[in-house]
Amino acid sequence: MADQSFAKNERLLARSEFKQVLDRGRKETVDRTCTLFFLPNHLDRKRLGIIASKKIGNAVNRNRAKRKIREVFRRHKHLGERGMDIVVISARKLVNLPYDVLERKLTKTLRAAL
Repeated sequence: MADQSFAKNERLLARSEFKQVLDRGRKETVDRTCTLFFLPNHLDRKRLGIIASKKIGNAVNRNRAKRKIREVFRRHKHLGERGMDIVVISARKLVNLPYDVLERKLTKTLRAAL
């Protein structure tokens, strides 16, 4: 079974890393639920950054959206190229979307984009 952890070295942490992916990365919109930005990196792993602004709702909704995105990434990080930085900007619709629907939409976009 593939490694399904989500370690600290698989996260985008610095603002400069987020900015670089947003400025230079390729953009894909996922059915008005979120926007993904992809940028190849020099590392041998994928890294994920999540942006959930206050437009989504209160802290509970923002954290729920981030948990769903992290879980999809954790379970499907083996798809596509290994060295890739991914930034996901969640939208308000993502909070109420069932996990299985979100997973299907994100994996479809990840397969097509990577």
